[in-house]
Amino acid sequence: MAHVLFELLTLPIKFALALIEMLGRTLALIIGLGLFGLGALMCIIPPFILIGAPLCLLSAIIVIKAL
Repeated sequence: MAHVLFELLTLPIKFALALIEMLGRTLALIIGLGLFGLGALMCIIPPFILIGAPLCLLSAIIVIKAL
């Protein structure tokens, strides 16, 4: 049970690292910044906050890991 929970918690980080490896650091940084802005805009509209907040989190992880 604890192993499954740990895997779920580290899934966004694994996804970010895979994206950086596939795209390269510069392109991943540009895409991460764009997705962060899109997620922030989606957080303004109440129903879309369910999509925007995880998108902001994932793109912030991508940008931090790409730097």
